[in-house]
Amino acid sequence: MTLLAALQQRYASLLPYLLLPLLAWQLDELPPRLLPAAGTLLGVALWLHFYRQYRHVADTPTTTSQAAAQGYCECFGEAAALDGPPLVTPFGGMRCVWYQAERRPNGRQQRPQRSERLCSDDSFRLLDRRGEIIVQPAGASIEARHQRSWHDGDDVLSERWIAIGDPLYALGELRSLGGQPDRQAFRDDLQLTLNEWKQDPAQLLRRFDQNGDGTLSSEEWEHARQTAHGEVGRNHRALAAIPLSHHLQRPADRRPFIISWRSPQDTASALRRLAWSHAACALLATLWLTRSG
Repeated sequence: MTLLAALQQRYASLLPYLLLPLLAWQLDELPPRLLPAAGTLLGVALWLHFYRQYRHVADTPTTTSQAAAQGYCECFGEAAALDGPPLVTPFGGMRCVWYQAERRPNGRQQRPQRSERLCSDDSFRLLDRRGEIIVQPAGASIEARHQRSWHDGDDVLSERWIAIGDPLYALGELRSLGGQPDRQAFRDDLQLTLNEWKQDPAQLLRRFDQNGDGTLSSEEWEHARQTAHGEVGRNHRALAAIPLSHHLQRPADRRPFIISWRSPQDTASALRRLAWSHAACALLATLWLTRSG
């Protein structure tokens, strides 16, 4: 990626500030305080957004696939494809693990045409020195290492992609599937099964009321409990036969989900600079607002 493309991708959120003075010059009928007030609000909102991302990146320790705990974590390694047909970018045919592509008219056509946007949500692997983590990129804020655009007749084509072997940073929610569940998981699943049975008393009586008196005696309830114990045990033995895999995905609690080709330190530094750039723009817009009053 060229330096210009990297700056465009990282600092694209600063472009709206450049339009405010142009709009103020072109649209004299607007209230004089409207545009600077909008710039102040935009700057504060985006400062909060990027500073929150920066704090999550800076405060979350980097883990490995072997030591990864369930929950919110960050990982760093290199990108690799899953088994199966290779993934390629739709216009340029570049081999990758993720892409985002756009076809848009160049503005010279006689008739307006809609832009076409394509994005891959296929899972891919993050490899580190201890193993692998499956990354499910849907919903992530992604900074790709590779980017290009070119003209194709009356269209402008652009693509961003993560290539196989690229450095890969990911911050999100980790879930492990398969493997031998621990004792606490067995106790939790046993209690969950019994609670579900209790929610259907008629079915529970049909299965375990051996003397037909309409209630479960202590012996009948123990029989029900042993039956649930056996069912949970069979389910856990089936899970133990499935190889353990780790999956990183979008957090359910709206915490940032970030994928980048930069190291954890560089990702944190870039977000910190971006946050304070928006804070500076908010300050300049505030000074403009006070002078226009």
